[in-house]
Amino acid sequence: MITIENIHEFKQLCLQTETTVKHLRGPIPVKKEIIKEEFDDNVKAELLDLQIVNSNCLEINTDMPVSMEKYKCDHCDFQSVDKSTLKKHMMTHSLVKLFTCEICGFSTRLKWNLKTHIFTHSLVKPFVCETCGFSTQRQDTLQKHMTTHSSVKPFVCTTCGFSTRHQRYLDTHMMTHSLVKPFVCETCGFSAQRKPTLKRHMLNHSLVKSFVCETCGFSTHHKSSLKIHMLAHSLVKPFVCKTCGFSTQHKSRLNSHLLTHSWAKPLVCETCGFSTQHKSSLKSHMLTHNLVKPFVCETCGFSTQHKSYLKTHMLTHSLVKPYSCKSCGFSTHNKSHLKKHVLTHSGVKPFVCETCGFSTQRKSNLKVHMLTHSGIKQFLCETCGFSAHNKPRLKAHMLTHTLIKPFVCKICEFSTQYQGSLNKHMLTHSSAKPVVCETCGFSTQDKIGLKSHMLTHSSLKPFVCKTCGYATKRRYTLKRHMMIHSTNCGKFE
Repeated sequence: MITIENIHEFKQLCLQTETTVKHLRGPIPVKKEIIKEEFDDNVKAELLDLQIVNSNCLEINTDMPVSMEKYKCDHCDFQSVDKSTLKKHMMTHSLVKLFTCEICGFSTRLKWNLKTHIFTHSLVKPFVCETCGFSTQRQDTLQKHMTTHSSVKPFVCTTCGFSTRHQRYLDTHMMTHSLVKPFVCETCGFSAQRKPTLKRHMLNHSLVKSFVCETCGFSTHHKSSLKIHMLAHSLVKPFVCKTCGFSTQHKSRLNSHLLTHSWAKPLVCETCGFSTQHKSSLKSHMLTHNLVKPFVCETCGFSTQHKSYLKTHMLTHSLVKPYSCKSCGFSTHNKSHLKKHVLTHSGVKPFVCETCGFSTQRKSNLKVHMLTHSGIKQFLCETCGFSAHNKPRLKAHMLTHTLIKPFVCKICEFSTQYQGSLNKHMLTHSSAKPVVCETCGFSTQDKIGLKSHMLTHSSLKPFVCKTCGYATKRRYTLKRHMMIHSTNCGKFE
């Protein structure tokens, strides 16, 4: 008598060993008539679903006893009717990796994994995407890539609406809604929801950076980081903005850039109404509503909500400034600061104010400047009522209400609340005037003095009185002029 359990066992045996049971002695095909007579409707349906009837894969010899012995794993609940499958499974419980790549030292427990890995050392990529030209060494990778050309994202998170093309990505995303982080670093206490994340983190505790750039010597723990770095040595920027021509080497950066052409800010803070285009910006903002600042500087007591901010702050206590400008010798703790400084040696100022002609090298500076043309000063001092266009200006003002002046001149006891003011003061002890006007040869000690001087060579008067039409080159002159229109002399609104 054939039972449904037998059928399932035969199917599993057939799939696992890639052989057919028809090789058994004296096969007798299963006929539809037998199914009709011997099985009820449920069994018939399942037999047909398994594609047993009239199949070349499975013909059953009912006269021959067939062993259905199951091979069980001693370490877990895994079991199989195929001994070779059990052997492969047992390798997952072993730390021994017998198969090693002779080119890079990669090792694995399975021979098939090694074969797959060997392809990464080959330049041959036979599987090509007809849509965008993407090529790969594996067919399954191409199939995965092809989904990127589809707007259909069938897997949706019922909690937040996140959607994706792959079930595994949704599974990974769902963990972000859980506070459980079972994978913990024994060295520093870092915890993660996924084992791969912990493995990646553990590399931070290792001094070995095995992935090295042959061009400049840059080294990293991660192969993916090296790939991203290598793009810096390439002039190819395949991702181009159709609106303004901006190009980049990274698709993610293009996606971020495209948001600059949109006024939409769909991500909103439920506490204060703050809105942004970026999820990361919203996360950073949410921390401002949290008074807890767990990362504290042991030297000066500075505290912050971000570990990265503390690392940056710690550099201020170090005399080492590894990033130097080749043009003028300027040095800094921070690589990004050096990049900003290098722009000062370039005459290019692509960001221009359409109202007054002000130009700058950075978009952020233009945004701050544009606030000066707005009557809105949303940042208020609770002590004296002073208002400012931006938060940094308010922070600078708040220091005027404190007697603490931490920045002290080592030459003359001058002290101030601002690092910038101290730097400017230090120039008074020097006769050097390194900043020179290319038009007339005028020299000054700082860039601000040169900017003020350059106005003398221009007929442009961007600061205009709305009451009488008086125009001037300087804002403070306009402020002084506005006082004549004020009935409350001495105050300028």
